[in-house]
Amino acid sequence: MAETDTPFPDVEAPGFRAAIGYAGRTLGLVWKSAPRLTVLIAALTVGVALVPALAAYVAKLIVDTVLLAIDTQSPADRQQALVWVAAEAAILGSGMAARRLLVFFKRILHAGLGFAVSNLIFDKASGFDLETLERADVQQQILLARQHASARPYNLANRLIEAGQHAITLLSLAAVLWTFSPYAVLIILAGGLPLFLAELRFSGTAFRFYTGRTPEMRQRNYLETLMTAEKPAMEQMHSGATPEVRARHGALFRWLFGEDRRLQASRTSVGVVLLLVSSAFFLGGKAWVVWATVLGTLTLGQMTMYAAVLKQGQNTVTTLLATLSGGYEDLLYISNLYALLGRDNGGARGGASAGPAPGTGYRLRDAGYRYPGSARAAVSGLTFDIPAGQKLGIVGANGSGKSTLVKLLTGLYLPQTGDISLDGLPLRDWDPQALFARTAAVFQPSQRYSLTAGENIAMGEGLRNTDRDAWRRAAHDGLAEPVLEDLPDGLDTKLSKQFVDGRELSGGQWQRLALARAMLRTGADILILDEPTAALDPAAEAEFVNALAAKDATLIVISHRLSTLRLCDRILVLDKGRVVQDGAPARLAADEGFYRDLFKEQSDFYA
Repeated sequence: MAETDTPFPDVEAPGFRAAIGYAGRTLGLVWKSAPRLTVLIAALTVGVALVPALAAYVAKLIVDTVLLAIDTQSPADRQQALVWVAAEAAILGSGMAARRLLVFFKRILHAGLGFAVSNLIFDKASGFDLETLERADVQQQILLARQHASARPYNLANRLIEAGQHAITLLSLAAVLWTFSPYAVLIILAGGLPLFLAELRFSGTAFRFYTGRTPEMRQRNYLETLMTAEKPAMEQMHSGATPEVRARHGALFRWLFGEDRRLQASRTSVGVVLLLVSSAFFLGGKAWVVWATVLGTLTLGQMTMYAAVLKQGQNTVTTLLATLSGGYEDLLYISNLYALLGRDNGGARGGASAGPAPGTGYRLRDAGYRYPGSARAAVSGLTFDIPAGQKLGIVGANGSGKSTLVKLLTGLYLPQTGDISLDGLPLRDWDPQALFARTAAVFQPSQRYSLTAGENIAMGEGLRNTDRDAWRRAAHDGLAEPVLEDLPDGLDTKLSKQFVDGRELSGGQWQRLALARAMLRTGADILILDEPTAALDPAAEAEFVNALAAKDATLIVISHRLSTLRLCDRILVLDKGRVVQDGAPARLAADEGFYRDLFKEQSDFYA
């Protein structure tokens, strides 16, 4: 693990002001998600908080009244003692009932708040442009936010509620202790303070450790998936990779666990020492109360009350400060959530739904794009037109920029240099949804959704299209009818072995469903297909190419198979992100260059 030898990567904890702001925003989120429930929990919390002081005071009254009744033998005093016993029972019983109700209501709040926070994350992620969403640091922020989406915001809200409860309890106990001596109040406060300060320090250290180790934890989870998931199982079994994967997983676990163990051991040892210090403060206070009683300054009932209040006060201070330090730790993790929510969504986009020159098609002028951290641009200096209705084929070696060009033409990426326009309007000025609606696309690699076959097709229009007849027509146009016919429940068959009754498809069958998704977008006038026939057999490829040739739409096809491109009236050849050839297929086949070499290789293969 040499690449992660530093104690903790550069993970910054939020400052005090930011932490307070996060706490306020979280409480606001709690109130927004369940206002009535929040009021009910607050009311019950105040009631529970007052129980210890009331119970201690009534216990003192019971002892004093019993001693008085013994001295006076008065029936009235005996009866009064029983009244105080009944009052204590009512107080303690009400407290227990309120605590059970709090547990129930907090569970409801937990579920509702977790759902609300998850929706915030989903809303934010869906608002990112593709370039932002693909960034490694954004993916890490999303992962951290999702890991703690349900637990941390609720924990913080719950700790703030409990802190309020403990604070009220402490104030009521302090008021009782004050009648003995103000210094007694200082004793219980001083006893808990060292442990609180130590926990604050360890909370920050633990946050930096667990947040900084996210990449290693993701790697560990990936290795666990390799050993248990069905998709990598065939190749892994055949290659005999399981022992090596297990060894790597074990080494990574031992390294992570060793770091964690050292951190927790230090935290525990310091905590034990400081708890002993806290107990020493309490025992000193108790000895003081006992000595005052021996001297006759306090009654036996007062001694019982003050001793109980000292013990309860010590526990309350310790619990309150532990709650606050735990809340601080929650705030550290919640900072990931608010950092994600505060992130910019990406490049600014316009709101136009049409260009000033309808029907003119694409116009690229010196367009370029470079991926973050890449040594060279994926595409650069792209200058050409794609008139409406043209059937354009794009070829090139792997890494030549074909798939990047697809993302630029669909508007998923915006050019970093130069300009791309559609119908006379730069793509950055289009409303993204209006621009996406203009195109039907098959991306490389195509997505395999763990949904039903029908929903896999409906994803072509974001699951908005629920017309099953439209799904079937799209399946026909995308050559997916045979796939549906072979499935036990047709459109309703679940396509994943994650489900007990699910089915898995071959690569070619998944490719046909991807084509059907594109064919569902009947309102699109531009078809952009990246390796649409890569997994199809020759007969299916020929059928699909013939169907495409008959379509009255702009067609842009990226393929290594020249047989797929035979319907195209123009070919672009890309090399290292630049256009090196542009012309009719017949002319390029005659001219020296990449296309002629590819044409000859594939012709010789079938000769």
